Amino acid sequence: MIFSTITFSKPGLEDASRPKRDDAVTGFNCAKWVISWLKDFEPTRFDEEPIAEDWGYAVRLWVGADALLLGCSNAFEDDANRWRIVIGDNFTRGIFPWTRQRRRNGAQRLTAFVEQRLRSAENVTNLEVEPQG
Repeated sequence: MIFSTITFSKPGLEDASRPKRDDAVTGFNCAKWVISWLKDFEPTRFDEEPIAEDWGYAVRLWVGADALLLGCSNAFEDDANRWRIVIGDNFTRGIFPWTRQRRRNGAQRLTAFVEQRLRSAENVTNLEVEPQG
């Protein structure tokens, strides 16, 4: 389930430095940038390296017992400076209402954290946060 989508503009995140072996086209530098903040989001643990996907790069992180997915990719093909961050829980899905609510709460906290970091980051414009699920 996708909990939120965040789009923003920031120059300098193009993917010239992405690993050549990866099939992903965009999102490596955006994901590395986001990973650099995650040590300040507690309580959590997270993968130090992004995972290449066909749509971009994913970062797995755990909030307590729940795994969340933070996906990064270019938002629009015609604008290399426009980025999308998607926050979801594709790794763990429980059937019980209390586990769904717990994951939703963790995703909402993560969304607020990412939004706050983007609002305070240099050269970030056109920030839009769209809550979903």
